[in-house]
Amino acid sequence: MASATPKNLVGDPIIIDESISKFNPDIIEKGDIVGIGITTGNCIPGYRVLKKAKEKGATVIMGGIHSTIFPDEPCEMGADSVITGNGDIAWGVAVKDALERKLSPQYTGGRVPAGQLLEARWDLLDPTKYMFASVQTVVGCPENCSFCSVWVTEGRRPRLRLTDKIIKEVNALYQMGFRYIIFADDNFNPATIGRIAREESPAKRRELEQIRKERLEFFEEYSKAVPKDMYAFTQMTVEVVSDPEYLKAMYEKMRVRAALIGVESFSEEGLKAIHKTWNPIGQKMVETIRQIQDQGIFVLSSIICGLETDTVGMIRTMREFAKNSGTLLAQFTLYSPYPGTVDFFEMMQDKKSGTQKHKARILYDKFWLDPKKPAVLIEHPSINSETLLQEVRNNWNSFYSLKEVVKRARAQNWPLAGKIWFILGSLGFKSLYGGHGLASDSVKEKKMTLIPRTLMKLAINFYNARFRKKSSSC
Repeated sequence: MASATPKNLVGDPIIIDESISKFNPDIIEKGDIVGIGITTGNCIPGYRVLKKAKEKGATVIMGGIHSTIFPDEPCEMGADSVITGNGDIAWGVAVKDALERKLSPQYTGGRVPAGQLLEARWDLLDPTKYMFASVQTVVGCPENCSFCSVWVTEGRRPRLRLTDKIIKEVNALYQMGFRYIIFADDNFNPATIGRIAREESPAKRRELEQIRKERLEFFEEYSKAVPKDMYAFTQMTVEVVSDPEYLKAMYEKMRVRAALIGVESFSEEGLKAIHKTWNPIGQKMVETIRQIQDQGIFVLSSIICGLETDTVGMIRTMREFAKNSGTLLAQFTLYSPYPGTVDFFEMMQDKKSGTQKHKARILYDKFWLDPKKPAVLIEHPSINSETLLQEVRNNWNSFYSLKEVVKRARAQNWPLAGKIWFILGSLGFKSLYGGHGLASDSVKEKKMTLIPRTLMKLAINFYNARFRKKSSSC
């Protein structure tokens, strides 16, 4: 949104990243324009900022996933305007209208065409506060997983950002000293051979074939234009193993070294419940994870605990599968039907009409506005909330015990500095995300205690000292 801000009218914006530092309302003056982006999981702190900004006399415009799904709510909470969808074009229009005192209550950003998606303004942030910068290369996802809102808000037709814009952005980050970046794509491999093969529509198949061709061409251009010591992490599906050429190019051309993969469940029942039956099951998933890691791409396995088909035994089995797979990292997320997902819509319909499409029952209306809301949002058909939470904690504690973390570090052919950084990062990751995991639908405010805060600071300082490099031209 910093790139979308009309600099000729208001100059560069001041960016506040509340994961780094709290918003200080004293910097606000009457008449300032404040933009706030929120997800469902962090709308409470977002509305806190809204209230403080309004008290200072600011004009507040809200956007983000939650505002897109519930466009009326931010205005009911006091916002002057809401932008739904992508803000790459709409934000500039809204800022201009606010200056001219003709601000509309709502702007429809929609799904911005790929060529008009803007680059991030990392130059406005302190790079030493971050271990990784993020760059998006493709928007949208062709899947329809019932627990995910991405394909609902961003669409099922992948939009590929322009190659030259991506390369320019990555090279700028390299000049700032970054050597590791995150490709912040919800699905880095939207059109592999396996995905194309299971597409029923001939027209959609042709479209995916063209996307695959363009992706491989982009990989080639990126490899030529970006320094060889710029490495990346991303998010992808296990279907990448169906396409050896694509997987190899990810490693060699894009220099991807780690990826978050939605394992979700090791059981057939669980995958069927969430519309992800194309994922491998059980031991086949273990072998798939090993195959990806054998290629040189380490895996962060994302596993959902508490699907309505789960039992206590299944959750415990998933923990053992994760450890046996050799996956470098894992997260055990507590199942929560979030707004924008098929599951949320259907469960709310069940709640209102008394129907029973789902065995699980959603317990709370507008749970996102309750700061004291319980962690478990559903009545599970076979596991009580206390047991479910305990099993999720057990999974995190077992996988991230110091013994297991050191064991995984020792198994890698890394220098000592890399192993130390991995151990610190693993323990910090568990402290920050233990119990809920890392996901766009459920990002939330979390007050860090002394231990996780210290671990994260140590990891960042260690990273800056050993891995960050400044270009001689800076």
